[in-house]
Amino acid sequence: MVEILLFFIGASLLLYVLLGGADYGAGILELLPLKKWREEQKDLINAAMGPVWEANHMWLILIVVILFMGFPLLFTTLMTSLHIPMVALLIGIVLRGSVFTFRHYDAQKDDTSQKLYTWLFGLSSLWTSLWLGIIAASLSRGLIDLEARDFHSAYIAPWWGLYPLVQGFFVVCIFSFLASVYLIGETSHPELQKIYIRRACVLNIFLIAVGALVFVTSSLDGSPLLKDFISHPWALACMGGATLLFFILWIFITKRYAFWTRIASAGQVTLILLGWYFLYAPHAILTKQGPLNFFDVAAPTATLKQLTYALLVGSVFIFPSLIYLMKIFKSK
Repeated sequence: MVEILLFFIGASLLLYVLLGGADYGAGILELLPLKKWREEQKDLINAAMGPVWEANHMWLILIVVILFMGFPLLFTTLMTSLHIPMVALLIGIVLRGSVFTFRHYDAQKDDTSQKLYTWLFGLSSLWTSLWLGIIAASLSRGLIDLEARDFHSAYIAPWWGLYPLVQGFFVVCIFSFLASVYLIGETSHPELQKIYIRRACVLNIFLIAVGALVFVTSSLDGSPLLKDFISHPWALACMGGATLLFFILWIFITKRYAFWTRIASAGQVTLILLGWYFLYAPHAILTKQGPLNFFDVAAPTATLKQLTYALLVGSVFIFPSLIYLMKIFKSK
């Protein structure tokens, strides 16, 4: 049952990054200068995100529910030790969703309010993506202290530092890159396609550069991340596969193969996440008192059974419904 729950957590995380992450990236792209094509970009992003941006949060909610029900100690540790970045994350999610709705449905549609909505949408997308990366880095630093007696050790030290910040910008690069790739196939406008092709190429380079910086800052932080990756064959294979897809992706982008470009970019991000999984699984959080293992902190068997049954039955409806939702709106 624990393996089934881990599969749902992994699948939900992957889908949230690939789908929800692209939505965050679209907001970040709106912060970049675009001169005369800014309105066309805003309309394109509204049309692409409008039907599915709320549905994409379902994957994050699913992860939270599984942790709360199936692994209560992990949920408690996350929401206690990392409650400051968690609150910052939630503020960004709520603000971003509210601003996107106001921008889309504002009856006045005057330039002042639309500019304000657009900037807030972009900034909140950047803010939320950054905190997602900071939280992710905090899980593997080993600085979460379950026996801390002072405020800084308990609530600041686990997420504060250069390494989590760089990891945050790494997530920002991933999301912006995904958005650029996806938007190539969302528009038939030749000028906008050129812009997104150029941005996808630049952001792919940024992704590699900031990824290398993650390894450097992790070493400065006292975490032998690069050494661990090299010594772990599956994690190293995932890193090699992601690097290989970097060159394949450039071929697809330059030839404007929209579908295969999306597949290759999704594959690259999937390999990054798989590498992280192979490196740390089945540990969920590294603390000063030792790693918290999914198998060791699982809820009682009766609870796991009910949760597993609910997820298996629910997935029969969730995935077809999501596919149908996207098919209906994309066909329009």
